[in-house]
Amino acid sequence: MKGKALDYLKASAGALAIMVAAGMIADFDVMVENDTIYVTVWSASDEPDAKLRKHVAARLPGVIGESRIFVNRDGVIAV
Repeated sequence: MKGKALDYLKASAGALAIMVAAGMIADFDVMVENDTIYVTVWSASDEPDAKLRKHVAARLPGVIGESRIFVNRDGVIAV
């Protein structure tokens, strides 16, 4: 991973850490495959998966769309 992709990864991890501290999500995992960033978040509330995915995507760099965010709720990952 080079240049911009590394910047996006750092920015994503920072934004996700702020979301954990705020109680919006319980935890997160960031994975990079073929220069594409994928994010898994653990839900901290009963918010619907689609709504949570949309909120998380809005706070991440634009290159990480909703389709690259997965919600883990009680061990079940929603795509």
